[in-house]
Amino acid sequence: MKFAIVGEKERAKAWEKHLRKLSVVNEVVITGSLSDLDAQHAVLLIDDSKENLTHLLRSIKKGFHTYLVSKLPTHLQLLDKVYHASEEAEVQVQFSHWPSMTESIHWIRQQIEKPDLVQIKKETIPVNYRVSERAEFDHIWVDELALIIKWMGGNVHRYEVKPIILDTFYLGLNLTLRFENSAVATIQVLCSSDRELHQRIFSSRSALADFDVIKHRIRYHSLSDYQKVTVKEHTFNPTDTAEWSVVQFIKAIQLNKSTLFSPYDLLQTAKSVEKIKQLMEKNV
Repeated sequence: MKFAIVGEKERAKAWEKHLRKLSVVNEVVITGSLSDLDAQHAVLLIDDSKENLTHLLRSIKKGFHTYLVSKLPTHLQLLDKVYHASEEAEVQVQFSHWPSMTESIHWIRQQIEKPDLVQIKKETIPVNYRVSERAEFDHIWVDELALIIKWMGGNVHRYEVKPIILDTFYLGLNLTLRFENSAVATIQVLCSSDRELHQRIFSSRSALADFDVIKHRIRYHSLSDYQKVTVKEHTFNPTDTAEWSVVQFIKAIQLNKSTLFSPYDLLQTAKSVEKIKQLMEKNV
């Protein structure tokens, strides 16, 4: 397989190391333009610009299977175009949503296929003790929301949205999603803490996974044959996430199946993001 990495040279070189380890990849080129490539290439597009979805659309229309490495874009109209263009062109598209791509989350999903409760809590220390820009604030909760939507689907029955605001500055968010199957997911974000905290809890009637994201440690609760609660700890190494995500992208191309985080996943997320932002603005 031939791979082209399009983007800033230093970041491209880091991804080139991942690709050259893979036996299925027999050629890797780094370029600043899609126009230099032939139809045999799959593309790893490194692009955090505001035009990244436009660049992605161009890659899709050229027939390239494309992996976009960036913060999650949520422009609803452009994502709708990306989704339909990728379907029409029959190419695979993957977005670098890292919470969905870690070995730890993959392991939890194998243990708990459909949680009936998800609780996510994230506290961050402000850079230089100043409130982060709105875009950075949104990135924190959108990443967590995308994990929930990817896992539980976009069939949200009700949104309960309460931001923490000083004047027009967002310091935090309390978000509850109630799904049509009665499952509940909550996200609590605080961006003015004196400590770093990131915890994700997933539970069903048969198991509970308490995931300390910062320490990459999961405390897994289940019932023994004697109806006693047992707790086992599992620790994961996140350093292989990028390489593993590329392997999964290649498998999706070879097997013609959906990618780890696809245009459909992001489109469903973007629809929820738009609804939540509308509800947030009512509180300003």
